[in-house]
Amino acid sequence: MNRRGRKKLIFSLVLVPVALVMGFAIFFFSNRIIESPHTFTDIHIDSEAALKLNLMKQVSKKNGITEWELEAATATLMKEQDQAILTDVDVIFHTRDNQKVFLTSDQGILDTRSHDMSFLGNVEVRHLTYLLKTDKLHYKKKPHIIHSDVRVRLEDTYSVLEADTMEIALNQNTIVLQGHVKGNFSENSMLP
Repeated sequence: MNRRGRKKLIFSLVLVPVALVMGFAIFFFSNRIIESPHTFTDIHIDSEAALKLNLMKQVSKKNGITEWELEAATATLMKEQDQAILTDVDVIFHTRDNQKVFLTSDQGILDTRSHDMSFLGNVEVRHLTYLLKTDKLHYKKKPHIIHSDVRVRLEDTYSVLEADTMEIALNQNTIVLQGHVKGNFSENSMLP
């Protein structure tokens, strides 16, 4: 046997027992960790919640066509209220002509039966060149509309509109502003 062959043989003879010892050690310690009792502390139990989820994703379709896609950092499904309480909400609404309307908010409430939603805190809606800001917004699934009964601000690069209430019909691409409507306009404005 040549010198290279002996080195391979010695290396193999040393490596096999070392690997076996390491395998037994890993097996022994992992079994010990699994079998030892674990105690959990600081567990908060919410008696009103049926289920709490981290990172919720849901898609709503009607006749095979996507109406909206929702993502939330957390969702708490309430036992007796048919609601999911959401945090850090992102929704993409789809229009009939395949455009997307993006909504973000700090919190949301999803009605688990009707799929109507309410959004609270730093609500922003983005579509094409405009941005709508408000504190509270609602979505009605059946007519596929977004509406707000509190002050809204609608802006693009060149213009700003403010109103007491607002309604966006997503499939008709229309927006209706009512109540103390005021604004600044530019000839370059792209507001709908």
